[in-house]
Amino acid sequence: MDGSAASSVLYNRKNADPYRVAPEIAPGEYAYGPYGEIRWQVGPVNEVGVNGTTIEDVIEVCIERLRGFQRGPFASRENALAITDLESARNWLLQRTRARQQQGVEGTNQPHQ
Repeated sequence: MDGSAASSVLYNRKNADPYRVAPEIAPGEYAYGPYGEIRWQVGPVNEVGVNGTTIEDVIEVCIERLRGFQRGPFASRENALAITDLESARNWLLQRTRARQQQGVEGTNQPHQ
């Protein structure tokens, strides 16, 4: 699936209870739990309006969730490292946006250099 097709899907994923994952289930597949859904933004916001979320939004939610763990009894080095890596990913996407703005293609379906 190319990037344009991937951007228009509704993403569903079962959220597993980490204590009840069946060993016969393939990695990344879960036997239990409710679905979480992500509806991705389709098309430039300035042309079609907001109709979904962005990768940056999802990363921000993950960062905030981990920061919540860090403020409580689940603080860990691993959480801190995950936050750092997510912040790095967010910053690379911001760099992409800035490059697109400088090249005059932000808000369009045109590629940037």
